[in-house]
Amino acid sequence: MRGYGGEENYNYLEQNEVEAIVKYSTYHREKSRAWQKDIGKIDNWTYNREQDTWTCAAGQTLHFRRMSKEKTESGYEIEYRHSRSAGCENCPLKP
Repeated sequence: MRGYGGEENYNYLEQNEVEAIVKYSTYHREKSRAWQKDIGKIDNWTYNREQDTWTCAAGQTLHFRRMSKEKTESGYEIEYRHSRSAGCENCPLKP
């Protein structure tokens, strides 16, 4: 794990009721204009909690498809959620 700001460390702090301020690895980059205008970053998309969908800058809706799991070197298990759109081949924003 790089740095201290990761899911495993945040979970440890929460379970042990430790109050801490720990910046995650992309904190400073996310504050830049370039990051905030990058349509490829999911942080700049819209999430619909009721439908569990994401909508990109081009208006494509991505629907939840599946979950996968990965174990870190220390044995901590991380769950990933995978979503997919109908297709991005003809997207005018792709370039």
